Amino acid sequence: MITTLTPSPSIDLDYHLKSLQPGGVNRANEFALHAGGKGVNVSRVLTLMKVNNVAMVPMAKANGDFFLNAAEAEKLKLEILPIGSPLRMNISLVHDGLTTKVNAESAAWTESEAKKIASRFKMRARRSEFSVIGGSLPAGLGSEWIFILVSENAHRTKVVVDCSGDVLKAAISAKPFLIKPNQEEAEHVIGSSIVTMAHAAEACRELHFMGARNVLLSLGEQGSIYFNGEKMYRARAEKIVATNTVGAGDSLLAGFIGKFKAGPVKALATGVAWSSAAITSRGTGISTLPTSIPTELISEIDPKEASLREEQLSY
Repeated sequence: MITTLTPSPSIDLDYHLKSLQPGGVNRANEFALHAGGKGVNVSRVLTLMKVNNVAMVPMAKANGDFFLNAAEAEKLKLEILPIGSPLRMNISLVHDGLTTKVNAESAAWTESEAKKIASRFKMRARRSEFSVIGGSLPAGLGSEWIFILVSENAHRTKVVVDCSGDVLKAAISAKPFLIKPNQEEAEHVIGSSIVTMAHAAEACRELHFMGARNVLLSLGEQGSIYFNGEKMYRARAEKIVATNTVGAGDSLLAGFIGKFKAGPVKALATGVAWSSAAITSRGTGISTLPTSIPTELISEIDPKEASLREEQLSY
């Protein structure tokens, strides 16, 4: 069993346009509505992989039917955590081979709601191999909340954190099993730029030293690096034309933990396959499933290799 918690779930509206005209009237050729948020995105891929999982979703009744109907259509298994604030709505404009996102901030929880959600997460953690905390926190909720949540559950389950900024920094200090930052998020935590592949490898080592037992660093077109404290593996990205980068990191993480028992090579390759599926799909959902698991893209690396110092990363 894998549990995901999305502190800031959303209703994601996807509009598909031939082109975007800022300041003008834009008409969509297609429209789709999805249940969204990082943890929900992870659960979506796990469900497609047929991995038993449940998505914990703090949600009020107001505008909740949209979310529930979308989740039911994708056969997502939910545990609804009742709160008073309505779901946020995010918009994706898919145009000209790009995806432009507009994300709203999640409304605040009450102190009582924050305690109840943490308590329910603890109950789920006892019965889960992995427990994923994904996405931003609601307005006004300090990073101390996630520090306590991770530290109290680290011995019950493999806590996985996919957050950013000071929230990620606080979570790392609580010693989670796995973190999945992207390049920008890792740079914020370590306080320095990642310019070469050698810098990326060193960032993984530093994040591990700071408290993360395992690090899965996503690097966009340069692929990803996984470090477990002893060995380091690199996954090269598949050479495909990306139509949408939204959800690529969530799909990488879902594929990785969904196949974690098969070892780092198979887990990383599975993550790459699902990430590729996400970036070749239009909008929030995944319309094309992976047809193969590209293990040939995975290799064990030595962080001190000279070639890594020469390989530049693009932004």
